[in-house]
Formats: sequence, C-alpha cells, structure tokens
Amino acid sequence: MNNPAHWVAACFLLFASVSVSAAPDRLLVTGTASSLETGNIVYREYHDITEQQHTVRYVSPDEKLIASKDIFYSHGFNTPEYELHDKRFERRTGSQWRDGHFIVFRTEKSEKPHQKKITPEKNTVIDAGFDHFIRDNWNALVNGEVLPFSFVVADPLVILNMNIEEVDAEHTAIKQHSNQYRYFFAHSRNRLIGWAIPDIHLAYDSNSHLLQLYQGPSNLTDQHDKSQNVLIRYEYQRPATANAGEQAP
Repeated sequence: MNNPAHWVAACFLLFASVSVSAAPDRLLVTGTASSLETGNIVYREYHDITEQQHTVRYVSPDEKLIASKDIFYSHGFNTPEYELHDKRFERRTGSQWRDGHFIVFRTEKSEKPHQKKITPEKNTVIDAGFDHFIRDNWNALVNGEVLPFSFVVADPLVILNMNIEEVDAEHTAIKQHSNQYRYFFAHSRNRLIGWAIPDIHLAYDSNSHLLQLYQGPSNLTDQHDKSQNVLIRYEYQRPATANAGEQAP
C-alpha cells in the first residue's frame, strides 16, 4: 500500500463556490476514471456538493459501491476535514480538526490507527482543498507564477512539498487539447525524491474555472490493492437537471 505512486492521489473536485448557473445551492458531478495503462473504465465518482458538505461515492464499472468519502470545509476550503472509507479493504483515511490542528489518520480493519498532528500553514493543502488552492490562486497561476504548496497525505502519513504551475497544451501529458482549457502541472519540488512522486496534470475550463480532466495517481487502489494511474473526466449537472445524478449509487 505504501507505494510512492499513491502519495499524491487525491480528489480534486470543486466546491460550488464557482457559479455554474445562478449560484446553485447544490451541485452534482460525475467523474469517470479510466486506466492510463489499458484505457478501460475502472470506477466512477458521484459527487454531491452543498455549502455545508461534500460527499463522494465511488462505484465499480458495474455500479457497485466500493468506497465513500465525506468532506467538510468548516476549517478552511484548502484544509478540509474528511474521511475516505474504502469498503473493499475496510480502510479509513482522513483528517480531523482538534484543538487548533489537524489529526491526519489511517486505519485498516482492526489495526491500531496511524496518525500525525498537522498545524496548518499558509500553503497547506489537504485532499480536495487542492482544487480550491488552484482557483484561489488562479490569477497568479495564469500570469506565470510557480506556486509552492505543502500537500498533506494520509496514506502513508507524509507532507509533500510540491509546486503548481500553468503549462501550455504542448507541455501537458493530457492528450485532449482544447482552446477552452487551461492546463496545470503539479510536481515535487524536492529533486532528491522527485522521481518517486508522480506528476499530476489538470485541465480546467477557462471561463468557469471548473476542473475538466485529471491525470495522475488515483486516490483508490485497484482491485488487488495496488496503485493505479488514471484519467478522470468530470461532468457537471445543474440542480434543475440533476435528477439522474440523485439516483446514482
């Protein structure tokens, strides 16, 4: 499980602070993850986002529930509390706010939890908070700045020092190119261990600043509990047309 390829995996799905329509109270999003190795669909993500809570259900290609995640932003959009429960391996990972700091944890079946205390700083990012970090710093990134951030990972318990920058279509690993996209590239800023930290490539819509494509390590292992690299395509539903998404498993 502690393969370095799993270190930087996280869900980069947004919170509904960017308007898709007229400031919707709820946003439903579907992410379809395909293996970079085979091209086959390996799972889907169903996101249900309100101002109070962000929940994710992960399902297999045959729509069976394999994992779930609850995310809360009461202590900052860049540093949410969350819990990811992988039902296949009875593994729980996440972050909890406690007395001015975060407790980042990992537990599996009946094992004793592994945990680490984290005191957040200006550029600390936890899980889905990375998407907020990008959008909060949108102008700086599209104006050519390379921004450092500290990415807190629960499995294994590490803090990764990384950089994020905008790149053009010629320098992204994402094969789908569009004039409507802005491409970003996240990578380790530690040259000594950079080879062990997989790069992350992202495509955002230029106007809405919504994530369209994610390419990199998954935050779920495969059916054999091995790290996997994926391409995730995101689709957004306005509340008025979201009935189908509400029925997702």
